Amino acid sequence: MHQKTDTNAKWTHWLLAIFFISLLAVSAIRTAKAETLVLAAADSRPTAYMENGKPAGLLVDIVTEAFRRAGYPIRIELKPWARCLSEARDGTVDGVFSSFKSPEREAFLSFTAIPVMTQVEALFVRTNSTIQFDGDLSKLAPVKIGVIQSTSYGEKIDGMINTGAWSNVSKTISIDSLVKMLAAERFDLAPSYRDVFLSAAKKAGVADKVRELSPSVESVPSYLAFNKKKDYSRIITAVNKAMEEMKKDKTLDAMNDQYMK
Repeated sequence: MHQKTDTNAKWTHWLLAIFFISLLAVSAIRTAKAETLVLAAADSRPTAYMENGKPAGLLVDIVTEAFRRAGYPIRIELKPWARCLSEARDGTVDGVFSSFKSPEREAFLSFTAIPVMTQVEALFVRTNSTIQFDGDLSKLAPVKIGVIQSTSYGEKIDGMINTGAWSNVSKTISIDSLVKMLAAERFDLAPSYRDVFLSAAKKAGVADKVRELSPSVESVPSYLAFNKKKDYSRIITAVNKAMEEMKKDKTLDAMNDQYMK
């Protein structure tokens, strides 16, 4: 009789232990999932900018909706792009958007499978410039060129800079300073994402002083990316699923139409 009672008591203790361990595990999972992720983006219109004290813009809306559907809370911080990448590299922020893929960046970033947007890379000069472009980037080698520090402009332009084919290159920290410096004749040509550059030129009041060369250079997909200091594989999978849903239900098209008028 005592042996049976002792056995039942042991089983009860084991069941209680398993129950509490399960509760702790579920609680840990919920806590991990509820932890706010910090994402950094370059401060530039119309993709990511401050409005009424809060981040706004096309990419902000896309990323916010993707994480809402994925079930992960986020906080978005806007800062110079070079700092975004630096903080992602050392793990200060969980991720960045939006980034082109390159071997250098893939060394310290894990990219989502679906791009958050595709950006048109174009070349800009002053309105009265005599510089011409026929699609051959090598012909622009003698030109004084301005770029944003730590920014990738796609495989073609990056190749010209990294190989030294474009050797007369000046660097600045933001799209706003790039636009103003081009208008002020600090350099003669600037590659940039078309919509971002045109928006910055309008904001700076120099839209009439700069113009786009034709043809454009290329269209490059850009992605959300996470640092490699932690394992974000589950989050990336969830965000990929959310982005796929946003493509299918036309949410991405609607957001693009809202900002790219």
